[in-house]
Amino acid sequence: MRRYLWALFLSATLGWGGEWSYRVYSPILGTLGTIDVKRTQSTGRYRVDIRARTRGVAALLTGKRRESYRSKGVVRGGRYLSRNFRVQRQMKSKRQIDTYRVDVAARKVFKRKLRWKKGRLDRNSSKTLPYFTREDLVALYHNRVPPILKSPPGTRWRGYAVGAEKIKGIVTVSRADEATERKERRRLGVGREATILIVSTPEKLLGKRNRRLIMAIDPEGALLKARLVALPVVGEIFVERVMR
Repeated sequence: MRRYLWALFLSATLGWGGEWSYRVYSPILGTLGTIDVKRTQSTGRYRVDIRARTRGVAALLTGKRRESYRSKGVVRGGRYLSRNFRVQRQMKSKRQIDTYRVDVAARKVFKRKLRWKKGRLDRNSSKTLPYFTREDLVALYHNRVPPILKSPPGTRWRGYAVGAEKIKGIVTVSRADEATERKERRRLGVGREATILIVSTPEKLLGKRNRRLIMAIDPEGALLKARLVALPVVGEIFVERVMR
């Protein structure tokens, strides 16, 4: 159950559009969590903050797990280029902060991990990621998804993202073909105005290869609803927008 939040985060970061709130739920277990997303942009810089909290059974099983994500960087030619990406996780007596710094001159991404248990620092480590990119998981959406929405059905993009090193950094974003799009609109209960995108990775995600996140995107480029299929214990997970 603890690992489901990675997918919850991916759902949010690949579906934000201004300021949104989402509910995460399972048909089997009910509400599992909430996601709040806020974006600010001014004078050539951007910042995106994401907060994810468990609810109900998920909170009970994970010690009221909470996660927050922050992406900061510059805007160049309409693209978001990450400079810093920060992930914080907290549950019961444990807290962990992962900080990524993108060094453009050196073409390297540096990661520092701090972890506390019962209020005491028990880990302080640093490393360099084995790949270089100027896009973290949040910037990836802004830069890559809008062009795919305007592309023909079946269009696919694959690249690297900061924060995805557990799957070797590789993320694939595709626009569904016409037949798949019709089927997924029905399954998600969205109208014809929604475009269906599929996020996947060739590496193992939550214990299985080729696991897919199906997203319905509205005409403004924001997430309407999404589903992640075949998760252990909880079955399918759905993410739906609840307020604007």
